[in-house]
Amino acid sequence: MYAEVDRVLGRQAATMQSYPQLRYTEMVFAESMRLYPPAWAMGRQSTRPVDFGPYRFPPDTHFFMSQYIMHRSPEYWEDPLAFRPERHTPAAKAVRPRFVYFPFGGGNRQCIGEGFAWMEGVLSLATIAHAQRWRLHFVPRHPAVAQARITLRAKFPLAMRVEVSR
Repeated sequence: MYAEVDRVLGRQAATMQSYPQLRYTEMVFAESMRLYPPAWAMGRQSTRPVDFGPYRFPPDTHFFMSQYIMHRSPEYWEDPLAFRPERHTPAAKAVRPRFVYFPFGGGNRQCIGEGFAWMEGVLSLATIAHAQRWRLHFVPRHPAVAQARITLRAKFPLAMRVEVSR
């Protein structure tokens, strides 16, 4: 990712024009969203009867789906806890079943801001990772543990050391 950011940005800031060229950075962001989706779960209410395997659910049934759990399922993700951005190449995405990866929900209720979130996430990551200027290093004062509240967040503050180069 650092090599891509250096190649695409050089000494310039990340902009809308650089966004389409930051494909590997996008894969890093996608893999981060797989492991730590901000909305870790969502609920839906059926409007009609739903058949699910041998079960039939009546209208108005509440269903609960967890991106956090699905994104870590060994049934769909080899070595699911490993950080592997290559899981998000165009070829890998083309063969992935629908709704195995859904950090922004899906269907009619998919997040309206998804496109903006991808752009903002990739450009923010490229800006933070801009190797010509600074690098962040995790300082393990507390374990990096996720806490599920309304959104998924770090249970303890994540201390970082900033390395600046000119």
